Amino acid sequence: MGKIERRENKEFYILTLPWIVVFVFMSLIPLVYGFYLSFTNFAGFNFDHVRGVGLRNYRNVFSDNDAMYSLGRSFYVGSLNVIFSTVIGFLIANLLNQKFKGISFYRSLYYLPAILPITAVGLMWKYIFADNGILNSFLNFVGFEPINWLGYDHATLSLLILLCWGCGGGVIIYLAGLKGISAELYEAAAIDGAGTLHRFRRITIPLMTPVIFFNLVFGIIGSLQIFAQTTLLSSSSGLMGVPIRPIYLYLVHTFQQIFMFQRYAYGLALLWVLFIITILLTLIIFGTSRLWVHYESDTRKGG
Repeated sequence: MGKIERRENKEFYILTLPWIVVFVFMSLIPLVYGFYLSFTNFAGFNFDHVRGVGLRNYRNVFSDNDAMYSLGRSFYVGSLNVIFSTVIGFLIANLLNQKFKGISFYRSLYYLPAILPITAVGLMWKYIFADNGILNSFLNFVGFEPINWLGYDHATLSLLILLCWGCGGGVIIYLAGLKGISAELYEAAAIDGAGTLHRFRRITIPLMTPVIFFNLVFGIIGSLQIFAQTTLLSSSSGLMGVPIRPIYLYLVHTFQQIFMFQRYAYGLALLWVLFIITILLTLIIFGTSRLWVHYESDTRKGG
């Protein structure tokens, strides 16, 4: 190893050392310690009397009707959110990829919801969906009956609208992927007589599958971790309140068990179950990606 290579390696480790230290002490150690506590009777303040209870906390997760219900609702809401956000974000990105006056303004406008604080977004939509909010005022103005958007029948739809409204981060990633597609491919297809829809199906979608795959993985992870939006949207007590049943999601149940009932060890078991489920779903997506994700050069085959 030459002198220049040794210096570059040294600079690399020096520059990455702060991140490594933060990761070890703020992420890795708490993760391992939390896994250990999930097998104990830890209740938050009984450090002197912590003892192992084996798999009892994990058995309780699967015998807890509220935990299973909230997990099912998380799967349901998360699946719809991933589907809608992926389709809507991809279509909007294609619109924003066109060249017309003021396009930079519209790109910034669609990205803005992605950088707003979740608390502000949740409270804003809560007022929009209120009985006397903007949405019902508009419906009343055009002659329709007001809708109880935050009630039992429409709470899930309201939550999905809120979540899809904030898909601007995915839109930017899709837009970056679209910019990487060579215009020569579209020109060659147009010369061969391919229409707009045909070019979209045969060129845009296949070449965008790696980006769709990326957003899909992060969308699944994020959808299973929905918490603040649902509590802010329907609860009258902020983050400490309990949302109505249709949007009583898994992390809401976990939050209630840890901070409302001081069942810390059980709450950690709930989190680890979610972590394992997330890992399994991610592995499934990675395993099936070879069937639908297309790359211009498949490095796995040495091409």
